[in-house]
Amino acid sequence: MLQCKNVTDETSNFIEGDLPLSKRIALFLHLVLCRCCRNYVQQFRQTINTVAVTQPQEMDTTDRQALARKLHAMCDKTNHGDS
Repeated sequence: MLQCKNVTDETSNFIEGDLPLSKRIALFLHLVLCRCCRNYVQQFRQTINTVAVTQPQEMDTTDRQALARKLHAMCDKTNHGDS
């Protein structure tokens, strides 16, 4: 029978269906008996589903006009300093 450590090591493969039949059966039997591992696998699935649905978007808060004014002012100072 699998130990809890083996379940945590193989959870991703189990969810993706990438385990050989013998390991899938052993993991399934462990989950029947171990509530902690059942909770772990359930939370793992929920995390995958949440990440798949949520598409974080970065907010670009750059004030482009203010940046352009600042760059122009810096260029003006540099050009006037050369005179």
